[in-house]
Amino acid sequence: MSPNNSVNTEHQVELITLGNGRKVSIRPICRSDGQLEKELIEQLSPETRRDRFIGGSCKASQKLLELLTDNDHHVHEAFIALCSSDRAQRAVAIAHYALDVDGRACECAVVVSDDWQGLGLGRLMLKRLINCAQDQGLERIYSIESAQNRRVDSFAKSMGFTCKADAKDYTLLTYTLELKSNIETNGFSHKEEVSRINLE
Repeated sequence: MSPNNSVNTEHQVELITLGNGRKVSIRPICRSDGQLEKELIEQLSPETRRDRFIGGSCKASQKLLELLTDNDHHVHEAFIALCSSDRAQRAVAIAHYALDVDGRACECAVVVSDDWQGLGLGRLMLKRLINCAQDQGLERIYSIESAQNRRVDSFAKSMGFTCKADAKDYTLLTYTLELKSNIETNGFSHKEEVSRINLE
């Protein structure tokens, strides 16, 4: 199926209350978010940085930030979660996917600030990517992870992803979700998922 160029208006700014009462706003990433992304990346713990950027040596270079904020809603989709404190905004999670050359699948990545992990935020961010990929008519969404990343395994499988070893590199694993209609994924619609988080 050919991807659809339209942008789903459902994925605009949303204020979410997580299980512990913390509030975040989630919206599509734009060009002006480069500094927010840079601060988030630089504040990650060595373990989280290693898991997000396989090997952990990635720096928040200008080139990387330009790539991460180039959000055209077709080849590249990205979301940012923000919290506010002392009249300033801080990025606490970012999620991206990039369309494969064949236009049938996309590779995704999600990272959550260490002090915001375990609250369901990563799940919410990934759900937005999944919903967008479905809206675009994509067949699957996947993530390539280090085999040493133990935290991603249970999380990905709880979201319906299957795991397969890389035949060419035993240090890598690929987690893949075959996409269905955008009405139902893993038993939850987008609105049901937000409601469930708000009620926890």
